[in-house]
Amino acid sequence: MRKILLTSLLTAAFLAGCSQPEPLHDAMESMGSNFKALRDAQSIDEKKQILAQFKEQVEIAKQQKVRPEDQKTFDEGMEKLSTQLALVMAQVEAGQIENLQAQLKKLGELRKEYHELLEVK
Repeated sequence: MRKILLTSLLTAAFLAGCSQPEPLHDAMESMGSNFKALRDAQSIDEKKQILAQFKEQVEIAKQQKVRPEDQKTFDEGMEKLSTQLALVMAQVEAGQIENLQAQLKKLGELRKEYHELLEVK
């Protein structure tokens, strides 16, 4: 009985350790969800709220480390994303949403470019 209990506890501890969330993956998933929500958002207030969440996830992602050979490219992509996101946020803050879809397209193009460079699926 004791052996079964010990084995069960070790298995549970191992599985818990393996299932810890990965901050970069979680941040990227959230950014993807926020990007889709931003395209569908109707009001400026809703867009502002989504952009704030998006920015939080970008900041989390920027702090993460990737493979050493990819870090420079990753950091470059995150900086470009931050710059483009700041432009989108300023545009929404000013209430200028006429050209927002074009700006969002640029965000999407950056995502695609750097996912290809970093070989992210």
